[in-house]
Amino acid sequence: MTIVSDDLVNRLQKLGFTNYESRAYLGLLKNNPVTGYELSQMANVPRSVIYSTLRKLESKGVVISVHEKPARYIPLSPKQLLSRLESDFSKKLNNLGDELLSYDEKSSSDGFWNIRGYSSLLEICETHIKDAKKQIIISGWSREIDIFHDSLLKAKERGVDIVLFSFSKVNKNYGDVYTYNIDQEKLSKIWDHKIILVTDFNDLIMGPANENEDDQAIWTQNEAVMKIAINYIVLDITLFGQRMNVDTSETVLKIMPDHIDHLDEMIEESNK
Repeated sequence: MTIVSDDLVNRLQKLGFTNYESRAYLGLLKNNPVTGYELSQMANVPRSVIYSTLRKLESKGVVISVHEKPARYIPLSPKQLLSRLESDFSKKLNNLGDELLSYDEKSSSDGFWNIRGYSSLLEICETHIKDAKKQIIISGWSREIDIFHDSLLKAKERGVDIVLFSFSKVNKNYGDVYTYNIDQEKLSKIWDHKIILVTDFNDLIMGPANENEDDQAIWTQNEAVMKIAINYIVLDITLFGQRMNVDTSETVLKIMPDHIDHLDEMIEESNK
């Protein structure tokens, strides 16, 4: 009688196991130690291939044979297997990354990538927030910012400088936060959700943040477009300071350090 879950078989196949390897491993988890013949009956693996399948699993370190006459088999525990798979995948990913970076003749790209759908947008934003090393600049709504709550706090803990602007009410513990505290539901009646995220002055994600899988946002490293996006946030923060009588100069200096000094000089000259 087969005791193997087809769903788990499919999931293991996605991780590189064959159908028979998946069935044999799952069968051993349910009952071990057993002989190859017993396992073929339990896991619905043909007798003609059960021993070659077990040899492959042994070579991967997923199965161990105990006793000799007849040989019986025991599996690696799920926890050990997951740890090994994670380690192997990490090594392969790092090796691929090194090869791709050496293969790419340009260190950065000025291209634009479309991000289709709300769930993909959230996932990519979350990844960039987690990878940020120096600075995060974000303009968005409380619904999306609340989703990034844990990642933003962890970024702050590791020393990342965070500047956040929102018209809706958001947590003020992230860093330099400017918010009008407008009720999100009321605001939704006149505006669509949007998000602008700049990390380390290197990556920009910008676009609609509606709960719609057909919407498209963009992800780019184009310097000109990134400056426009940052200017947009600076304008919102500056207007906030004027309306709420709040000094935002230090924040603006952090976001645009290369331009403010020259601007102050020109303003001072024009008023002489």
